[in-house]
Amino acid sequence: MNSLDILILGLLVITTVYAIVHSNRGNGAFTISISLLSVLVVIQLFWKGFYWHYIPAYLQIGLLIIIVYVKMPSHRKLQHISLGVLLVVAMVPWAIFLPVPVLTKPVGKYAVGTQVFRWVDSTRTEQITQDPFDKRNVIVQAWYPARRDVKGTHSLYLDGLTNLPPKVSVLPSFLMDHYDQIDTYAVANATPAKARKKWPVVLFLPGYGAARAFYTSLAVGLASHGYVVFCLDHPYESAITQLANGKLATTIENFEQGAPDRLGFMKNRLDIRVADVQFVLNQLENKNSFTTTFFTSLDLNRIGIAGHSLGGATGAAAMAHDSRIKAAVNIDGTLYGGLPKSTVHRPFLLVESNKGEIGHFARYEAGNQSLFKHFGGGYRYELEDADHYSFTDVPLLLAPPARLLAGYLLSLGQQSTKTHTATVNLLDAFFDHTLSGNPSRIDAVANRYGSIVRKQITY
Repeated sequence: MNSLDILILGLLVITTVYAIVHSNRGNGAFTISISLLSVLVVIQLFWKGFYWHYIPAYLQIGLLIIIVYVKMPSHRKLQHISLGVLLVVAMVPWAIFLPVPVLTKPVGKYAVGTQVFRWVDSTRTEQITQDPFDKRNVIVQAWYPARRDVKGTHSLYLDGLTNLPPKVSVLPSFLMDHYDQIDTYAVANATPAKARKKWPVVLFLPGYGAARAFYTSLAVGLASHGYVVFCLDHPYESAITQLANGKLATTIENFEQGAPDRLGFMKNRLDIRVADVQFVLNQLENKNSFTTTFFTSLDLNRIGIAGHSLGGATGAAAMAHDSRIKAAVNIDGTLYGGLPKSTVHRPFLLVESNKGEIGHFARYEAGNQSLFKHFGGGYRYELEDADHYSFTDVPLLLAPPARLLAGYLLSLGQQSTKTHTATVNLLDAFFDHTLSGNPSRIDAVANRYGSIVRKQITY
């Protein structure tokens, strides 16, 4: 909510309460309040555009205007009830969804720029669609350090905002009508900052079914600390992404009905993701993939990978298969399938939500123990204030009352802003040590937060 929204809703509450409490509603103060409210609504409409959240408020203002000019003393009790009920209804939309959510602000020393690349892997047939001529698309958004004085338009939060399908994942798309106003804290196609040496690279993979957009807070935050972050969308698994030909691709789930636990299905999706990662690495090595000299400043000897949920497990699996990846972070991810037989000692970090609330899932624990064994150990930290969705932007799409309710009743996105900041700081410390060789400060970062606990690794 912006300051104008808060002012309008606050004035609406004050005016409505005044109308209910005082019988002399036609006095000057009441008339001025109604007039000011009407003017502010018109300003909002022309400045920010139509919000569906305001529909009950428009009705409330209309009723208040009628009360100013129409005297109906015999129906005063009905008026009071109508005003009270409509005021509650007018507040409900604002208590559930925000028209323009506010993301977690990056705190690194760099401004951030961003570019989107929509690549086609001509060597792979798309496995998920039914079209035998489909080639695998991989969509990558680069978030990178930019000059502090950079000016320009912030990047769009979500692909396809002007032409969304009726639903994006489980959310009606009309809720996202004004997501083009979300400040991503990154300027589209900004001039990159000059680096003293080449930039370290981090690939970031989203959770199953999630669009890359829902990890903008983490990606921008890490880029602000001096990394080039390539955030992937996996088409037909992502909630929504735009392909190279302009088509909007949404989730397709074609798992076999005879496999209710979907183990084979999830392993197949993880394998597709690993191939996507390897394709992106090939593209980064292919200088012809880019039309800007910025990508010649990437240090391809310092590549890390991170991801959330299935993305975290995929990143770790990708490192096990590809020696170009030097360090991996799994954020709350469950591994499906096996790993190569050879053991390669490489830096590995597991960042997890509070497992005390939901108990350790056997598959989650077994998968991560096998990763620790494969990589020869690593780091493991639990964020006691976080749940599985706290690492995403999704809780920030909700208004504070709904976010609080969802957090404590449904374990959906508790302490998300704090979780984003803590996770970015942990990843920065981990990659600074493992990719750049600087002294380890991971424990020191964790100790800043009373809610981060380092856990023993017992593989």
